[in-house]
Amino acid sequence: MTQMLARIERMNYLFGAALIVGAALGTSSRHALGIAVGVALSCLNFAAIRRLVSNWVQPGAAHGAGRSGFLFLPKTVGLMVAVALALFLLPISGVGLAIGYSVFVMSIFVEATRYLIVQITGAPRHDTPGEN
Repeated sequence: MTQMLARIERMNYLFGAALIVGAALGTSSRHALGIAVGVALSCLNFAAIRRLVSNWVQPGAAHGAGRSGFLFLPKTVGLMVAVALALFLLPISGVGLAIGYSVFVMSIFVEATRYLIVQITGAPRHDTPGEN
């Protein structure tokens, strides 16, 4: 699972960069800045999620799993505070922020499609043994 999360995180960076470039070239500065802030928050959030989940599923993590799960609450509160501060303090578009933040949905969709194709076709996997 950690390999899958790492791929999703890398796709977030790739799709986010493409979205920011497209927004900078094709929209107003308010929307482009909103998209850039949304992508940044999305990438930071998913990186934190990947680290927390990796701590849960790593071998021998029985003692640290509860502590790692408890860290989701402050992470989520921090994300909400960051979004509120960005909307109130920066000259950004809320719609742009939402579009930029939703870049992770495309990354998850692409990884889920890749996973299904591998499962259906039986194509060789490049993950480490025992990980999905």
